[in-house]
Amino acid sequence: MRPRLSLDRINQLAGDPAHQADMVAPGTADLSRPFVPEEHTQLFYTPVYATLSHVERLRYNQLFGLRLNEYIMTLEAELVERLLAPLRGHPNVRDDTAMCTALDTMVAEEHLHYAGFAKFNRACRPDLYPEGDDWCFARQPWWARAMFGVVGHLSRRYAFAVWYMMAMEEAAKSLARDMIGQPQTATLGELDPSFVALHQQHMKDEVRHVHIDALLIERCMDERRAKANARLFTLMLDGVVRPTRGGSGVRVVRQLVSDLPELAPREAELIDAVLSLKDNQRFQKSLFNRQIMPRTFEIFDCTPALANLGRKMVGYDRRAPV
Repeated sequence: MRPRLSLDRINQLAGDPAHQADMVAPGTADLSRPFVPEEHTQLFYTPVYATLSHVERLRYNQLFGLRLNEYIMTLEAELVERLLAPLRGHPNVRDDTAMCTALDTMVAEEHLHYAGFAKFNRACRPDLYPEGDDWCFARQPWWARAMFGVVGHLSRRYAFAVWYMMAMEEAAKSLARDMIGQPQTATLGELDPSFVALHQQHMKDEVRHVHIDALLIERCMDERRAKANARLFTLMLDGVVRPTRGGSGVRVVRQLVSDLPELAPREAELIDAVLSLKDNQRFQKSLFNRQIMPRTFEIFDCTPALANLGRKMVGYDRRAPV
């Protein structure tokens, strides 16, 4: 198991400005550049991607980058606080002052992240994000918001969603690391520096948050409910591994067609390409894998109830705990 930060060290780093995210600093996007590595977009894994022109692929990349920002915002607005508030009162958490301090800081930081991503998206496309509306692609229907509420309500007894939260936070950290380490994309040129800087700032806090998630799993997962937690977790994954016609990936395609009307005759083809990803092994492995989620996968390895997780999470290669 990889070394883990102590709570004292987590709280010390959280108080150091050098290790705090400044979500205001990144600057203005250059709309002549891509936002994300192409392999972090959905259509990249389909044959149709190579048939798009440079202009079409660039616009798709930028829209998908905004969608990625919204996805992180969803995690922070709908899941993190709903989980952390009840878990703060868990018997194995509530009397630990250092742990409560770390959780309170984490919630405050997630609010700042949300505001930073929303501001960046609005500056890039004010037509898609009018004042007071932070959602274009990842807007949650009432039943999804209700589901997150139920997940939070159950979390003291069934803390399965912390596995998901840790995986997503570690994936966000890995995305930032990839963009910093390799700013040159496959076909679209160099990434926009402001988008990279935004995620680099975000990564400063996520580094600590992943360690907090691991501590919550250690303290709050009840072995008596391990099988139930595992079943609920695999059900939760469906919304990620199976693109739907009403999902955010298809909404990106529809906005691409709206931006570039010459693609209108191909809209159905592009949507079908996104929907086909449910059976695409390369795409499925790109969502969850040990390279982008090493700490999370180590926890999965140590959890007997998740022995069959690879049936749902294609990129999970179970290994003996070390």
